[in-house]
Amino acid sequence: MRNLYTMAFAAAGLTLAASPAAAVTFTSTPGSTTSFAAPAGTVVDFNGSLPAGVTLTGSNFGYATGSSSSSAQPAFSDGSRYLAVYGTGTATLAADAAYQAISIFIGSIDSYNTVSLLSTTGAVLASYTGADLSANANGGQGSAVSNRRITFTASAGEAFGAIVLGSGGNSLEVDNVVFSVPEPSTWALMFLGFGMIGATARYRRGRGGVVTA
Repeated sequence: MRNLYTMAFAAAGLTLAASPAAAVTFTSTPGSTTSFAAPAGTVVDFNGSLPAGVTLTGSNFGYATGSSSSSAQPAFSDGSRYLAVYGTGTATLAADAAYQAISIFIGSIDSYNTVSLLSTTGAVLASYTGADLSANANGGQGSAVSNRRITFTASAGEAFGAIVLGSGGNSLEVDNVVFSVPEPSTWALMFLGFGMIGATARYRRGRGGVVTA
């Protein structure tokens, strides 16, 4: 399946990296009121019921507002409820569909925070610590460096089914989690590529049936 996606992208005129791509890549944006705002997609803001098709399971986590000895309100937020994963806890947000990207706003990133991305079958595609996600993972509660939006993107042929948030101490704070799929134009290019691959395969089969004297 990965080869088919790669061929489709190539046929559609997209440029792929020459070196083997990782299953997951991520971009990181410093904290601000702009980056805190949820991008388009299926948004989990923890202010009410979860969106249809999304479940939250795990242990030693909870919802919080404001700051306390156990958790800190993410900087640049709107002051609404957020998810706090406490020491040795985990929280798994799973979706009943395949998504190409998952974006989260993390508050006061600590080196002992962890984030894992799972495939639709539950396989671990990538895992990160807070130190991987921030150049200064020291739990700073007001810094744009340790409060930021992280967007994880699955490589061609992969898809996300869940994100697992964990922490070795108090706490990992997350808000405005967004599950999103490729833009329609990207899907169109992929389908165009698949069509070209199918046409090429049929052409080759047709030529293979010709016998010359």
